[in-house]
Amino acid sequence: MKPAALFELHNDALNPTELTRGGWTDDAQHGSPPAGILGRAVEMVPTAVPMQVVRFTVDLFRAVPLAPLSISTELVRDGRRIQVVDASLHAGGLEVGRARALKVRSTDLPAEDLVGTAGDDEPPHPAPEDLERLDWKGVFGDYGDLLRFHTDGVEIRSVEDSFVRAVPGNSWFRLECDLLAGEEMTAFQRLAVMADLANGNSQALDPLKWLFVNPDITLYVYRLPRGEWIGMRSKVHQGAHGIGVTETAVYDRDGRVGHISQAQILDLR
Repeated sequence: MKPAALFELHNDALNPTELTRGGWTDDAQHGSPPAGILGRAVEMVPTAVPMQVVRFTVDLFRAVPLAPLSISTELVRDGRRIQVVDASLHAGGLEVGRARALKVRSTDLPAEDLVGTAGDDEPPHPAPEDLERLDWKGVFGDYGDLLRFHTDGVEIRSVEDSFVRAVPGNSWFRLECDLLAGEEMTAFQRLAVMADLANGNSQALDPLKWLFVNPDITLYVYRLPRGEWIGMRSKVHQGAHGIGVTETAVYDRDGRVGHISQAQILDLR
């Protein structure tokens, strides 16, 4: 029976469940769960006025183990227009990742003065209900019976099966569990825990021959998404010098909400 959440809180320790496991190794997490729990930590830091996380950057220094974690936060800059917060993720006393969030004051402006978005604002087509769930178990080898985030924790519906083919990425994503047991996710937390899935949504190299591990995530949020489904339109640049960069536009059903940038380390499988 699958766990109901990615993490469970016990005596101030964040215990990852089996649903956090990634695909590179059986002993480490996918990048998405650590990004999500770091997003929760920075968002929870109180602000003087209503604010929204606008920029969220995660650096993963090493593989995040399936072991109890702790998070410490530091208020770098506090004001009535912006706030900057750092969060450090530790496992066994070792820092395995770090995040920085820029929050900007949120206010209501006169509707007649708003111009909306200049450029492509349409979410990926077709809608998720008109696509088949991506089934990639066995594509990259025998995963066995172990639960993994990208196969069991999130539902992926890709227009062109971009995760298993070298094509630009147009996909929809829906988390199938909670981030933290017994706690309802916020819209930003939902977006943060999905952000790492942009890596692999577009590929220029044969995914059966090549690895492209991303050590970072930078998410810009124009507005918070509505609903369970997050859409991504991705394009990757992967070069012969062993480095790649992925650029992803992010959507909900109503239109664009922001974008994601990621670096990649390329290597043969």
